[in-house]
Amino acid sequence: MLGVCRRRAMPARLAVVLTALALVAPAALAEPGSPQPVLIDCAGKGVSRPSAIQISCADGGIMVSDIRWSRWDMNGAKGTGNLVVNSCIYKGGPSCVEGQTMSYPAALSLGRPASGEGITVLSELKLRFRDQGPAGLTSGSYRLNNQRRP
Repeated sequence: MLGVCRRRAMPARLAVVLTALALVAPAALAEPGSPQPVLIDCAGKGVSRPSAIQISCADGGIMVSDIRWSRWDMNGAKGTGNLVVNSCIYKGGPSCVEGQTMSYPAALSLGRPASGEGITVLSELKLRFRDQGPAGLTSGSYRLNNQRRP
């Protein structure tokens, strides 16, 4: 009778191991080949891990440059960079040609992932300034709502 119990216990253990592998294996296999999220740039193209993000597409008055990403996945992204702002934005002039640029080092995070048609887009940029940002701010956020184009 003892031999019968062992035979039944072995298949049960094997089933537990196989079930655990079935649950873990897809997650492990999905990561290296899984599609990466993107943000939509001013040209309407999806870009992953950009070194710069143009925020003000019309006049180029606001951008983040010198970006170094420490994390980039389907939940969001984290990194550091410099918010570069043309002073004409605050002066209300008709042209940004006369303005001078100011740079503000910041920690960055991209979030608000939205998925559809085989793409995941990160659509919100949050900044936490190392010292002070524009107008003495300690943080800021921008909605990146550029339209995707073919």
